[in-house]
Parts: sequence; C-alpha cells; structure tokens
Amino acid sequence: MTRMIFVRHGESTGNLHRRFYGQTDGPLTERGVLQAYAAAEYLKDTRIDIAYASDLKRAYETGRIVAEPHGLTPIPSSRLREIYAGEWENMVFEDIFEKYPESFGVWISDIGSSRPDGGESVAELYERINAEVWRIAEENDGKTVLVAIHATPIRVLNCYWLGEDVCGAKNVGWVPNASVSVVDYDIKAHSTLVRTVGEASFMGDMVTRIPEK
Repeated sequence: MTRMIFVRHGESTGNLHRRFYGQTDGPLTERGVLQAYAAAEYLKDTRIDIAYASDLKRAYETGRIVAEPHGLTPIPSSRLREIYAGEWENMVFEDIFEKYPESFGVWISDIGSSRPDGGESVAELYERINAEVWRIAEENDGKTVLVAIHATPIRVLNCYWLGEDVCGAKNVGWVPNASVSVVDYDIKAHSTLVRTVGEASFMGDMVTRIPEK
C-alpha cells in the first residue's frame, strides 16, 4: 500500500489573471506562496517519505515548500504537468470562448470529451497522469508520497478514483488551490481508496478556486 498525498499548486499568476496556463510556466502569486505554506503547516506532522512534483514552476515551488519541513526536495516529473492546451495556452478564458466557442463549450459542459485546439485531449491527460501516478506508487510501495500537481490532473484522477472512465470527469469538480487529497494505492490489488479530496479548510479565508463556469 502506498499513501499518496496530492497537493494542488497554490494560486498562480494564471489563476489570478484568468489565463489558461496549461503548460505555460508561470509562477505562484504572493497569495499562492502563502497558501503553499499553509499546506506545509497542515502536513508538517504527517509522515512523508518522498516527494514528487510537476516540473512547472507553480507546482514545483508548492511541492518544495510543502516538502521542506520533512527535509525533502521534490523529484521533478514532466509527466505530472498540467494538460497541454495548444492554441489556448496563456489565453484569457473569455478570449478562448470568443475565438473557440464550440471546443471551449465542450470543455465547460463535458470536459472528459474535450481537446483544446491543437493540444492534448483530456482523455490523453487521463492516461498520462494515471500511468505516472501508478508508476510512482509502485516504486514507493509502503511509503507515503507527496505529489504536487495541477487542477485538471487532480480532476481526472478523482474521476479514476471513483471508478469511472474519463467521460465521468464532467461529474466531478475542481479542487481549490493548495488543497490536499489523500488516496491509498493498493499495489497488489491495483485499486485505490480515497481518504479525502480537496481539503482546504486549513487555509481559512485564503481559499481560491477555479470558477465552475
């Protein structure tokens, strides 16, 4: 059994300015750094044996802050990156909707069937993220692993934890910035057991979220 502790990155400049960052490599905002430190405080007394993070700045810095009290430095992985958004990269959400109303409408209404124009499909992301998370879990059987990651990967992982294929992603929501999700991965049974998803109460009034629409 491997316990996986997923932390979504703190608020990024993309979140603040309502831009679709995808794999655009923007940093945390000042509030995002504070959110990461709040997550670090929340998890400081929790056993963490090893840490991994997306190699994009906003997730890696979040992982670094959370891992630091445990004397750990995250192992970077490009396979943990946010979805590659193609033509949508770094665009303001309203501009995406204006330029690509049909495809962005699918993103809003049926995200599991969505593909950003010129980018990675959510189905491809689902396969990429699940494969990488299972690889990490299997390599660290018996350990507790911190994984600093992004919003869409957590959304499709949550879909997987519920036993659904990617089409079910429309039925799960976004988790807040710097929120904590804990899931046990049973290596022998190749199954998962969810302990908590999107825990963010420790941030008080610093909680920030992606608008559902």
